[in-house]
Amino acid sequence: MQYTKIDISSYLYKLLQQIPEGYVTTYGILAEALGDKRVARSVGYILSINDQPDEYPCYKVVYSDGRSGNYALGNEEKIRRLTRDGIKIDSGKIEDFQSKIFKDFKTEYPLKKLQQEQIKIATLADFNEHPIPEKIAAIDVSYFNDYGYVSMVFSDSDEIRSYVAKAEFPYMSSYLAYRELPFIEKIAHDFDGLILIDANGMLHPREAGLATFAGVIMNKHTIGVAKSLLLGDIRNSYIYYNNKLLGYEINKRTIVSPGNFISLEQSIDFIKKLGNNKYPKILKRAHDESVKLRKAEITETGQR
Repeated sequence: MQYTKIDISSYLYKLLQQIPEGYVTTYGILAEALGDKRVARSVGYILSINDQPDEYPCYKVVYSDGRSGNYALGNEEKIRRLTRDGIKIDSGKIEDFQSKIFKDFKTEYPLKKLQQEQIKIATLADFNEHPIPEKIAAIDVSYFNDYGYVSMVFSDSDEIRSYVAKAEFPYMSSYLAYRELPFIEKIAHDFDGLILIDANGMLHPREAGLATFAGVIMNKHTIGVAKSLLLGDIRNSYIYYNNKLLGYEINKRTIVSPGNFISLEQSIDFIKKLGNNKYPKILKRAHDESVKLRKAEITETGQR
């Protein structure tokens, strides 16, 4: 099955070109133009690494309270450029702010399309009980300057698979699959066992966390094992979101949810036994290997 691949950073940069001279917008408004108001912080990060500030005028993006905010070329330069556009600033705030806000972006709301795709993925996931494959592997991805360092380790051998590449999708909460799945596809496409992924599975706002998304797209058995609880409330160790049972907390650092071709109870029992009620060693090893790979690559190539 294919999934959507989009350069969301370039899409955001092109939205900036729609802002008329003499107007500004906010991080939140841009997030809404992308299709999800919750990604405003990610919008800020993407703008902070804009390496073509003259072509893509990120100086026109300010805080929702009218403060001019930060700028990669310095706050003074941001104020200079805004003043050049006819925008008056007093004590770091834009005068007559509400009349200067631009909201009317022409957009296809790409993140809304990704949300619909995630909902579809969730309907295709199989959360029923199935025989668990004998072969087990674990995958972890670490990052530095948007480069991903992925390691895959196996329960029945000392083999370690490694892969390094630039992430084509920025970090955005609830869209991790679009960032990390290309790494997982590259490193695990020919593995026919159960894959443990350092992420959530069903435990996701649209029930399509990375482990579920990867399991469906790659047609593989997967379980998500996260190191922290990102959403939901706990009732007797079971995790509910919108009053639906989606996961289980073995301990504060071991959050389990099914990915694909496995039930919740199977996932819980399997991870409990595998880790003796702790975070499984095979996942810890995958994490350690990805960090080691990252440090070795940075030492060898210098900071990317």
